[in-house]
Amino acid sequence: MTLTEHALRGAVLRAGSVNRLPVGLPWYRSLPLSAVRDVELLLDGTAVPGLRLRLERGAVEVAALGAMRDTTWFLQDRQVLEWGAPVESAAVGVVLRIRLQLPNLLGPDGAPVQVLQEVRGRVDVEGAG
Repeated sequence: MTLTEHALRGAVLRAGSVNRLPVGLPWYRSLPLSAVRDVELLLDGTAVPGLRLRLERGAVEVAALGAMRDTTWFLQDRQVLEWGAPVESAAVGVVLRIRLQLPNLLGPDGAPVQVLQEVRGRVDVEGAG
């Protein structure tokens, strides 16, 4: 299994008025949520609008994750992405892109190092239609 493949391993998209897709962190170690700079999800080639991450304290817009220094995304945890756009298929092709800013790592120009992790897979959908 590659560094990123585990992010969609066993994932099932639960469709409804709010769709939910559990995903793992596509990295080799746990990171604070503040390291997550962007999350993009495509279903059958179409970008999903209004993406949020479901946490114990509630749903958080992806753009707000950069301020969450007190919460860690552990490798064994599945975080749930949620959104409201309808899903009609029984299975969908998924592209998950997560941009990570690596803590305590600076490039030659002194700027923080960021990596874009991309995971592709086919995911079954429960409750579609």
